[in-house]
Amino acid sequence: MNGRVSHVWERVSLRTKLTSLSVALIGLLLIVSSLGTISLLRTYLQQNVDTMLTSTAATLSHEDPSLVEARLANRQLTLPRLPSDFYVAYLDVSGKLLIGLVSSTNDSKNVPNLSSFTIANVLSTLGRPFDTESSAAGVTPSQDPNHADWRIVALPLQNTPGSVIVALPTSGNRAILNQYGLIGGGFGFFLLLISGLSIWLTITSALRPLNEVERTARAVADGDISQRLIERPGKTEIARLNHSLNTMLGSVENAMASRNKTLEQMRRFVADASHELRTPLVSVRGYAELYRIGALKKKSDVAEAMGRIESEAIRMTGLVESLLTLARLDDGAKLQTTKSDLVALAADVAKDYSVTDGHREVNLVDLEGKPLDKDAKVFAKVDANSIRQVFTNLLNNAGRFSPVGEKIEIAFGSLRNDEVIFEVRDHGEGIPEQLRAKVFERFYRADNSRNRETGGSGLGLSIVSTIVEHHDGEILADETAGGGATFRVTLPIA
Repeated sequence: MNGRVSHVWERVSLRTKLTSLSVALIGLLLIVSSLGTISLLRTYLQQNVDTMLTSTAATLSHEDPSLVEARLANRQLTLPRLPSDFYVAYLDVSGKLLIGLVSSTNDSKNVPNLSSFTIANVLSTLGRPFDTESSAAGVTPSQDPNHADWRIVALPLQNTPGSVIVALPTSGNRAILNQYGLIGGGFGFFLLLISGLSIWLTITSALRPLNEVERTARAVADGDISQRLIERPGKTEIARLNHSLNTMLGSVENAMASRNKTLEQMRRFVADASHELRTPLVSVRGYAELYRIGALKKKSDVAEAMGRIESEAIRMTGLVESLLTLARLDDGAKLQTTKSDLVALAADVAKDYSVTDGHREVNLVDLEGKPLDKDAKVFAKVDANSIRQVFTNLLNNAGRFSPVGEKIEIAFGSLRNDEVIFEVRDHGEGIPEQLRAKVFERFYRADNSRNRETGGSGLGLSIVSTIVEHHDGEILADETAGGGATFRVTLPIA
């Protein structure tokens, strides 16, 4: 049973739950308040009745029973102000009625039951007010609305044997309490209704922003991750919630965009790598097939085929090594950075390049093109091996696309106190402006007609760009003064 109630309660909307709980709390407070007020009112009314009864009985206990009625008629006896309905009786010591005075606005014959009011019983009451029933036999309050119980004070007479009884009906106080209960209940119900409606409207208004959150969440779930919530001023709960959700949605959108870009790059990378590896493999397989079927009869033909197979194998090895380098960089391989002299690194690479390519001279200059001093130094906190590869790839690229005999320059300088700059300049055909941003893409070549003979794998500049990015630096392609291509690298000093 409890589980079923809990299940039903969970299916109720938050607005209904809050309204129901609030109305229930207000109703409980109204009931407690009404009961407390009725209890206080009952005590107050009874105290007033008891005060009147006690003072009246005290006055009448000093009077002669035979003269009371005449003295009251002649206004020689002044009593406290009693209600319109009251009963006064004088009894002898045995409890027999001597005189009974009745005042009633509805001609009721009901009087208190005085059958046991002997002098001993009267003395046992100690003059304290108490309740008693009516003397009308067989009549109960539920059967007769005019029937009333009585509040009584009994005192012994001071001058003669006997006792005096003063009684007031409790129906008056009961009617006041019932009337108050009806009025209070009516007003309470009306206030509860107004409160419930006000709470419902207030909660509906307060939860309206959650409808916007639901709408936005549904749109995002449907694939529209560009949806955002309305930014609200202040530091309210809704304002903070909207700001947090917008921040989260922005992060999700950026992550999705990055993921899609990575997947697209991966697909293109795999396709390009497969294409690059397929060509040399086809050549190797072709020459091997010719050798297997005996088509290569001459020794010179066999030597040429073996040379071509070796050449393609070397090219595949270089391609695989470049792919492995990029894979390590993409995996976030940690750089071992130390304070290094970039001029010394560039000089070592230039010396090695001059040995492998004897047709081009590499000069170290400043940004204005003037030769560097022998003791010139430019320091930066870098991974020396990675920066060495940057110089190597840039020099290979410059030699590949510049005429034989043209000089290649490595220029050094600084932009600000926290950055250094170096440029690798060639004097070849240069790079068209619209293609300068694309040359750093993997497997991109500006001239596909010569890509395998003069072009290489198309990964060298991509490796350079990735290494520079891992150093929090920047690389861009520009035009060399007088013609050619310049690759400018900016690195933070620390």
